[in-house]
Amino acid sequence: MRLLAGLTMSAVLAAGLLTASPAMAAEAVKFAADSGDTCRRGVAEGTLERYDGPVIHPVVNVEGLLSDEALPTICFPDNLHSTVTIAGYRGADLVDSETYKADNEQVKFAFELSNGLLSIDRVVVQVCRFSNSPIGISYCGTAQEYKIP
Repeated sequence: MRLLAGLTMSAVLAAGLLTASPAMAAEAVKFAADSGDTCRRGVAEGTLERYDGPVIHPVVNVEGLLSDEALPTICFPDNLHSTVTIAGYRGADLVDSETYKADNEQVKFAFELSNGLLSIDRVVVQVCRFSNSPIGISYCGTAQEYKIP
């Protein structure tokens, strides 16, 4: 009887380990960055969420929205477009980055920051604006840094 109970307990424990999620998710970190101008012409917002585990390579899932002059404003259109660059770092080393563009619209994005080996401990988000013509100005807002728990 004890042998049967021991085997049953072992089977239940093994089944629990097999159904456990192979990856662990950290709490999502909200991010926001803008182009630095008074009209907030370029704005990026979203979430960063780290996943890592014994089977899944370490990644930071990024979901967000880039807006370029898409919100009501009293400012006149300026013939510029916005980009957002989201870069993941391990210490001082760049692990991965992505850039998205919007021009008088809102652009949703969702991707993973990863190189398959290194885990990311911080993410830097920066919104810049560039001229739509060959001659013109460009400028960037302050880069926003987020620690990844």
